[in-house]
Amino acid sequence: MAASRMDLLPSEIKSFLPIMNLIDVNRDPLKFRHRLVGTEIVDQLGRDVTGAFVSPDLYGDAFPQIFEALRVVVEEIQPYARRARISWADRNWLCAESIALPLIDSAGEVNMVLRAASYFTDARAVSGDGEVWPLAA
Repeated sequence: MAASRMDLLPSEIKSFLPIMNLIDVNRDPLKFRHRLVGTEIVDQLGRDVTGAFVSPDLYGDAFPQIFEALRVVVEEIQPYARRARISWADRNWLCAESIALPLIDSAGEVNMVLRAASYFTDARAVSGDGEVWPLAA
């Protein structure tokens, strides 16, 4: 059996960058800012929110669920997976499956969230407002 590796070199994640989103965590009060948005995410959603704060202006009625997902990642220090219809963008026929992971600084606090997303158009694969899967860290 081959040995498994837990460490990745930066060059090994290059192919994943288009589907990645790095989100900064600001505290007091808790808020989130899109630091980096991958090119495939921009292409799929038809907008680039790099530098913008996660807000009702960006996400409309979906803002409370999006904010809560990020809060869980940051305050409970656990990954978060979700599949949902993109109701907040001009392309509301689009659905996404995503995972958000906490990135921890040297003080042991989550200072960024790493999110990766995959997009699809079969809305039958999503029930109701979406699905959330609890994940163990």
